[in-house]
Amino acid sequence: MSGEQAFARLSRARLRRLRQLLTAKGRRQQRRFLLDGEKLVHDAIDAEAPLEEILSTIPERWSDTGLPVTRLTRADSERLSETKTPQGHFAVVRDELTKLLMPTCDSWRIVALDAVQDAGNVGGIIRSAAAFGATAVITGPGTADPTHPRVVRAATGAWFQVPISRSVDLRKELSQLKEHGASVLATGSDATSLDQLELPDRLVWLFGNEGSGVSSQLEPMIDQCVSIPIARSVDSLNVNVAAGIILHQARARARERSLK
Repeated sequence: MSGEQAFARLSRARLRRLRQLLTAKGRRQQRRFLLDGEKLVHDAIDAEAPLEEILSTIPERWSDTGLPVTRLTRADSERLSETKTPQGHFAVVRDELTKLLMPTCDSWRIVALDAVQDAGNVGGIIRSAAAFGATAVITGPGTADPTHPRVVRAATGAWFQVPISRSVDLRKELSQLKEHGASVLATGSDATSLDQLELPDRLVWLFGNEGSGVSSQLEPMIDQCVSIPIARSVDSLNVNVAAGIILHQARARARERSLK
């Protein structure tokens, strides 16, 4: 059997259904999302993510994965991608994101996102969370869908390296975490400098909306506000950048304590 015959071809009906995964409604209805890019698909395979199918303009490249592989035309690849120059490699992933599972270890750091709307920011924070050893990421109401294609691309393979959950009631989940001994910390102007702060063993870093910060509904949940020392000429930092700095410093502090 020739390579041309060995792989299924994409029907028009199937293409329409896959294109629905580019929308929030389509992802919710199908409980699926789409990976776009060769490295991202490889990362998902390595992480044993719940992949259902690979679609590729070069299907032979994926023949040893043990997954169903569908041949794409270049035109179909362009219809499935939000990038200007798609690589031609995609995967369909089951959306198995669930509610947060309470940590069972003695020390943990959780990232909670309150209405962080920009998909690039959400993906970048997930990437930092994975890079600096966060226990989990909670995406609260108003936050960009963690399965949005731009979130997944911005997070790169790190998306599969840290548990991600959706929250419909972030205040309730923060309360539960506090009952388990967590302190909730957030950034603020009238706050203790990050480099002078003694960090607790169990903490939640709460990052708010790009423009308005943490919502008034969640402000009573905050145990302490921290600030990042920056030049006076700079008004503030992007939430993605701030999260990266904070998570890096938190990990460094945790390592210092473990060596004492």
